[in-house]
Amino acid sequence: MQLLLINPNSSENITERLAASARPLLGPADHLTALTASEGPRAVTQSDQLPAAAEQVLAMARRHGPEHDAVLIAISLDCGLAETRAALSPRPVIGMTEAACLMALLHGPRFGLLTLGPQMAPLYEAHVASLGLASRLAGLAAPELPQAYGAPPGAPDPAVLEALAAAAQGLLAAGADSLVLAGAVLCGYAPALTARVGRPVLDGIACGVLLARARLTLDLN
Repeated sequence: MQLLLINPNSSENITERLAASARPLLGPADHLTALTASEGPRAVTQSDQLPAAAEQVLAMARRHGPEHDAVLIAISLDCGLAETRAALSPRPVIGMTEAACLMALLHGPRFGLLTLGPQMAPLYEAHVASLGLASRLAGLAAPELPQAYGAPPGAPDPAVLEALAAAAQGLLAAGADSLVLAGAVLCGYAPALTARVGRPVLDGIACGVLLARARLTLDLN
C-alpha cells in the first residue's frame, strides 16, 4: 500500500506525530509519504482557518494523490474530505476523525470525543453530525492545553495526559463506551490514555491506516 498522509498545517512537528501513529501499522511492503503544508498556520485552531485548510488538502491531494493507493487527511476536522474524495475517486480518501468515529462504534453504541480548546467544540459537534453520527455522540470535552502543541513526538506529555484522563471521566460518566481523540497533536496519546481510563481510546491516524487497508483489500476482491 502506497499511503499519502496530508497535514495542511505548516508544523513539521505535528506531521511527525501523525506519521509516528501510522508507521507501526504499516506492512513490510507499505510506504508512507507524509506531507506538510508549506504555508499557513502551524495548527488550525479557529473556524476562519478551515476554508484555507480544505483548499490545501485538495491541492496537495491532486498533486500527489495519483502516485498513491490511498489518501489520509491528517487534520482532525477532516477539512476538504468531501471535495478530495470526489476529486480522487475511486481512490480511497479517509479523514482521521471520520475513521476514529467509525471504529469507535465497534466498541459500543456511543462514543465521547476529546479535543483541545473550548472554541473548537461546536466545530467538532457539527462535524460529527455531518458524518451522520450525532445520535451516537455521548459528549465532547475540550480542555485548554496549549502545551500540547509544542510537545515533541514520542512519549505523551504527563500534564496533557493527566488533563485528558480527567476530561475523559466525564464522557464515560455520560455513557461513552469508547473515546475518540480529535486533534493531530494528540496522536500518540491513545495507548497511555486507554491504560489510564480502562476504556478504548481511538487514534484517528491509526484507524485511518486500518480502514485504508480494508478498503483496498475489498477493492481487490
